[in-house]
Amino acid sequence: MASDSADSSISRRATVQRVVVSAPGSTMLFGEHAVLYGEAAIACAVETRLRVEAALRDDRRVVIRSSLGGLETDLDRLAQDHTHRFTLALLEKWKNRLPGGLDLAISSDFSHKVGLGSSAALTVAVAGALRSISGLPLRPRTMLDECLAVVQEVQGSGSGTDLVASLYGGIVHYRPATRSVTPLGEDLPLTLYYSGYKTPTPEVIAHVTKERALIPSLYDHLFRVMGECTQQATGAIREHNMTRLGRCMNVYNGLMEGLGICDKTLSEMVHTLRQQGAEGVKISGSGLGDCVIALGNAGDLAGYDLIPVPVAKCGVYLEPDAD
Repeated sequence: MASDSADSSISRRATVQRVVVSAPGSTMLFGEHAVLYGEAAIACAVETRLRVEAALRDDRRVVIRSSLGGLETDLDRLAQDHTHRFTLALLEKWKNRLPGGLDLAISSDFSHKVGLGSSAALTVAVAGALRSISGLPLRPRTMLDECLAVVQEVQGSGSGTDLVASLYGGIVHYRPATRSVTPLGEDLPLTLYYSGYKTPTPEVIAHVTKERALIPSLYDHLFRVMGECTQQATGAIREHNMTRLGRCMNVYNGLMEGLGICDKTLSEMVHTLRQQGAEGVKISGSGLGDCVIALGNAGDLAGYDLIPVPVAKCGVYLEPDAD
């Protein structure tokens, strides 16, 4: 928030009464787990968006409405609620800067159960709505710092990769040590397949952390190789070399198996899709459930939901005619 010092005096005249801000979902292409140990990652913004409509109130009440349930609380004494924990954490940071209470309506093109970076998209969209209704511009670099602090506070960890995709859009290379973001393009032939279940990311991270403690030097070597694989994939995307990119996906999935996060279901999905003609297939996300992602035409996968993932060219934005 420090980088907004020039805007720190927010008058009521600078605010608007109602805004709608949307952010795209995302999927990880490379960098899972290794990004938490300093390696780079590649993520893709997905053209399924989450929207937050914010309207100013005359009092200090906050009313949240979403498909997950509603909540009414007071801006100066915010309730504790697990369902709306990301929204409440942002409101806690903004409560002394907001000109009044808010009605917040949250809607999404995708289910939170499928992943697609729903928590990151929500955090980005809510942060954007709070900024916009306070008369502040949407600044992706400033918002990354703010949103990452919230995610790490709520989850206990997080690299910010999915936040970057939701903020900037397109296919992005992200280096967490410097928080540098490099666009890699806006088009890849990708398809997600949902396994039907999802282990919460913090639980999977805790599992990998526990396993790493037994043989840290070996796991650290795996993370370095993952980083090298991500760099190879970066070059392949820039060159639009789908064969090389597919090989990188297959190698990275093998490394994720080495971390112990590719269970039987995911393994069977990966190998079936390869046999059906995909250029490359890997887990997308932390593992132990959620989705696998295929490059190229792999067709349907019997018993599993197919989710096309057109790349979202735009990241977070203020939707027009909101006021």
